[in-house]
Amino acid sequence: MRILVVGAGAVGGLFGGLMAEHGRDVTFLVRAPRAAALAADGLQLVGIPGGPQDQVRAVPVAVVTADQLSEAVPFDIVLLAVKAYDLESAIEAIAPAVDAGAAVLPLLNGMRHIDRLTARFGAENVLGGFAFVSAYLDVQGRIGAGPVPAALTYGELDGSSTDRVRRFHEQADGCGFRVTLSTAVRDEMWAKWVFLAAFAALTILSGGSVGETARAPGGPRTARALLAETASVAQAAGHRPSAEKVAGDLAVLTATDSQNRASMDKDRLAGRPVESSAIIDDLVERADAAGLDVPLLRATQAALGVYVTRLADAAAAAG
Repeated sequence: MRILVVGAGAVGGLFGGLMAEHGRDVTFLVRAPRAAALAADGLQLVGIPGGPQDQVRAVPVAVVTADQLSEAVPFDIVLLAVKAYDLESAIEAIAPAVDAGAAVLPLLNGMRHIDRLTARFGAENVLGGFAFVSAYLDVQGRIGAGPVPAALTYGELDGSSTDRVRRFHEQADGCGFRVTLSTAVRDEMWAKWVFLAAFAALTILSGGSVGETARAPGGPRTARALLAETASVAQAAGHRPSAEKVAGDLAVLTATDSQNRASMDKDRLAGRPVESSAIIDDLVERADAAGLDVPLLRATQAALGVYVTRLADAAAAAG
């Protein structure tokens, strides 16, 4: 099976790099400067997911740029590991591979990307999936595996068992990260979104870590209210997580010793672009369509809207 990984950042670089390290047929679709660096030095992996973080190794990888892709097809799976704000450009970049028969396995958060991908390529060419990682891209372009075990979940969006997803599962298994072939991947994607949106909103609204918020007056009640809002939107869409899952999420978001912040909050604090459109805005829009009241999510949307506007204004001023 030939796998095209789109993006050699923290997520794509980690999963694609580990698969390449274990002898899988993986090619990275990247921009020209990154392609040159990877061709010269290999993909630099630092540490083992959930294990020791001091091991550095260079993994030789095949690379291709968008203008070369038509000559490199066919591929079987396109592992799409980009940020939501890069989705449109990625769709155009991968079109030659999908048009030649590849299926897209996106690892983006939320659900809006599924609508966009199926509209462009057809539902029959899109799988469901998501990742759990603590990986990061350092200033040297190396992929740090992070202290949390990495996991990849995927499956057909209609819950069926197909040859292509079983073959991908065989390729992904045994590569140094946990794998789950799901027959309910759409439900599981919604469950992750319910938690992720509440997590992001909690730390953005409070301005603190999970633990700081949990120790503050009203903190646990805010976490509970946010999960109630996000779960209500999922329920309206027919994908409410189980009571056990929501209870587990609440335990994570009220842990008084937790120093965690949502990745979107970290991006905001660092002055980087944020995935607010896919994670918060889309959820609020779905709430509006279902006639649901989600005041805390709407407050988060407003706060992120101010940030996004300031970021755009600063970029414009810089020329």
